[in-house]
Order: sequence, then C-alpha cells, then structure tokens
Amino acid sequence: MQTARRELAPVELPPILIYATALTCGVMAALALQIHLVRAGFDLVDLWESILSARALQLRAAGPWWAIEGLAFIVSGATAAALSRLPLPWRRFRLLRWAAGAAIVFALAEIGDSAAAPHAPHGNLGANVAASLAALCVAALMAMLGAYFTVRR
Repeated sequence: MQTARRELAPVELPPILIYATALTCGVMAALALQIHLVRAGFDLVDLWESILSARALQLRAAGPWWAIEGLAFIVSGATAAALSRLPLPWRRFRLLRWAAGAAIVFALAEIGDSAAAPHAPHGNLGANVAASLAALCVAALMAMLGAYFTVRR
C-alpha cells in the first residue's frame, strides 16, 4: 500500500524577518564591496579628500561611494523580493539555491583572501574607521530603503 506524500502548506514570513534578512544581506554585500575597493586602490578617505578639492575629478571620487550604496540597495531589494513573493518551502529552487550559495561562498573566499594580505592604510587610522563606518551607515539606510520599496506592494 502506497502512502501519498503530503505537500507542506506555504508559510508566510513575518515582515520584520524579511526586513532584517534583507538589511543584513545588503550591508554584508556593501562591506564586501568596500573591502574589494580598498584592495583595488580606492581608499575611502583619499576619495573623500579629493571630493573636497577643486582640481580632482568628482566622478572618480564619488563612484565608489555610489557603488557601495547602490549594491546595498539592489541586494537588499532582491533579497526582500525573494522572501516576500516566494512562499516557503522552496522545493522547486533547490539547484538554484545550491548554485547561488556556492557562488556566494567563492566570492566571499576571494574577497577574504585578498583582504588577508598585508595592507597599510594611508594616513590616519581614525579617519579610515570613520569613513568606513559612514559608508556602512549609509549602506544600511539604502538597504532599508531597498527592502521597503520592494516589500511594499
């Protein structure tokens, strides 16, 4: 005698869990991009100083700041869209989840490996910390906006 498989009922996630997950993903993506940009030579303090000077190109100075905030907005919006529109359990998307998870792990491993190399910050350490915290606070604000605009129907 065969027993029929029961389908699990779709589970609606609470909005606070959707917002918290989207905010976390957006800020972590912004942090990873910030680490990558610093290793590529785009120091946030030097860029901030060149924004205030009249002789430097403003776009080169503002580009990494916009990239960090834009990535936080996009990643949090995509996370909130997936969590709010696709009810749990996600049985159909197993292969996609594994592929996305593997890509995220490899990307974070590459960023972590490049950040592990010795790097001496130019200038004042306090200014580097303040610029990093300012970028992450603005990234958190953009992540909240991305999640809010995506979940709001």
